[in-house]
Amino acid sequence: MIRKILTYYAKRLDEYLSAFHHRPEGLATVGQIGSSTEEHLNKMVVSLLNVERETSGGISAPVQRTGDGRYARMQPPLLLNLNIMLAAVFDGRQYAESLSLLSDTMRFIQSVPKFTVEGADYTIEVVNISTQDMNNVWTLLGGQYYPSMVCKIRRLSIDGDSIAAGDRTTDQQSSSKSPSSSGCRRDDNG
Repeated sequence: MIRKILTYYAKRLDEYLSAFHHRPEGLATVGQIGSSTEEHLNKMVVSLLNVERETSGGISAPVQRTGDGRYARMQPPLLLNLNIMLAAVFDGRQYAESLSLLSDTMRFIQSVPKFTVEGADYTIEVVNISTQDMNNVWTLLGGQYYPSMVCKIRRLSIDGDSIAAGDRTTDQQSSSKSPSSSGCRRDDNG
């Protein structure tokens, strides 16, 4: 599901940016920022930094009321937030262009703070990050600094009961419907 959310958001961002910056190869993509920049050169790159548990709503009790009015022991859904980085990856000669792209990206985030992927609603907001923390992030990424910002996508919900029942929370359906011995399948696709 993470891949679907980031891919959808990058596609919407690309559509918005294309109205202001005319490039046939596209302007926004999902990718790893610290990797080879040749692949993502002259683009706004959307990259996952961190996944964190949402705790503001408290933690639900494992006993919940079912549709027929009885009570059953169920694990509550795992509520998550995705911390992402949006970086304008341009070579040094096009620094001004990267700033323009970052400004237009900020305008998009401000004007479209909510979006829906497969019937689930998500919100995105800018995260304040200190210069020292930003330096630490770029050091961890192993890359050169590019004009960038960190945002948080809220409201991703992972329901373990649907995974145990054989449903997947990823982009692709499994050819095998037998869950592993733990009741959950491993997902290598994000």
